Amino acid sequence: MAILYKCFYSSLIIVSITLLAAACGRSEKAPGPTAEPSPSPVAGRGGPHGPGVTETEIRLGMTNDLSGSADTPYSTITAAIHAYFHKLNAEDGGVCGRRINLLAEDDHYTPQGALETTRKLVEQDQVLAMIGAVGTPVHTPVAAYLNDPNGDGNTADGIPDLFVSTGWSGWGDVAKYPWTIGYIPDYLTDAKVLARYLNDHLKGKKIGILAQNDQFGNDYLRGVQDAVDNKDLVVSSQRVDPSPDAIKAQLVAVRDIGAEAVVLALPPEVSANVFRIAEQDGYRPKWLVSYVNSPSALAREIGGGTLAEQLVKGFADLDGAISTEYLLSAIDDAETPPMREHRRIMETYGGPIVSTLTVYGQSLAEAVVETLKRSCESITREGVLHAAESIQHLHSSLMLKGVELNLGPKDHFAIQTLQPVEIQKDGTLKDLGDPVAVE
Repeated sequence: MAILYKCFYSSLIIVSITLLAAACGRSEKAPGPTAEPSPSPVAGRGGPHGPGVTETEIRLGMTNDLSGSADTPYSTITAAIHAYFHKLNAEDGGVCGRRINLLAEDDHYTPQGALETTRKLVEQDQVLAMIGAVGTPVHTPVAAYLNDPNGDGNTADGIPDLFVSTGWSGWGDVAKYPWTIGYIPDYLTDAKVLARYLNDHLKGKKIGILAQNDQFGNDYLRGVQDAVDNKDLVVSSQRVDPSPDAIKAQLVAVRDIGAEAVVLALPPEVSANVFRIAEQDGYRPKWLVSYVNSPSALAREIGGGTLAEQLVKGFADLDGAISTEYLLSAIDDAETPPMREHRRIMETYGGPIVSTLTVYGQSLAEAVVETLKRSCESITREGVLHAAESIQHLHSSLMLKGVELNLGPKDHFAIQTLQPVEIQKDGTLKDLGDPVAVE
């Protein structure tokens, strides 16, 4: 991997690092205009076709915080998916002899907004499937609708809810959510990979866990506690009140009970407060952080901005922290062939500036395309679901070596392999052994 800060002081790198944030900040570029709906579906080539499919087009739907009104950066994901589909249509002839038309609606990152816009896409625009939903609380009512549209308790008439961008373990309940397919590693998987590091490298060390008080945090609490060999070593498990005073009190309690390793299942802005308070207090345990904290986003939050000296400060505090990865780095892997091609696609087809989120968006789009390719003989909603469930050993062009997408009728968790890494003082990531699979 390239050394991140050899070019650290150039403004271009600073802009790129700013856009690496995975959970905070506003996107620099909104996605392109939403495509107009195509004519009503008609019978076509190759077998039966469902809603959203014509002789020339496959319509898909997605909702997201496109306007950034909730101060999220996630519109970048949709913009990157748009760019990849434009490339596929222009250079590869689309899929199944048809172009992909992604209809995107702004949900303002609210459950009500997501449900209303999803209903529009399904009932008025007649999309074949929904893709890439973001956020567990936002998507919960949407998933209930997509899995049982008329609310009669019979899920046979569901709509494919493909490759959701939320790692809540509850989506794995196939009986309740038969039409929902995950994409990002579920939080239980990440927790188990971090626990394996504790078991292998920090034997006998007392462990503290600070977790967000929601489904995300609950998964980490359960995952770490279940996977740690010696349960008695978990001396403190706390659901965090994000106010600075409360964080300080909770961190002091973790310190005073003797925790030598601390797992953080918190978003970047809260994790950053934990690091800052710990540094002020002189408390330096071995930190293990959820992958939702991209190192660059966390360094920016800790340092207080994107100036070189601020990021240097942030990475200095992060030095030695353990995390996990599953995709190529927009910075460290910038000159590898897959990242060069990704950059070309984004630049050629109106995508955003390359970042962690654009890499994620294209990777997800590649999984969607693979699913559609497997359903060409029956491009129906049921056919698409079965096609997704048939995927085994899929390696997206932007995944790290050893990471694969594996699904099945009873397994809707797509990625359950993660690469443990140690964050270095210069901002690079040091691989710790081979990727760890949790199936």
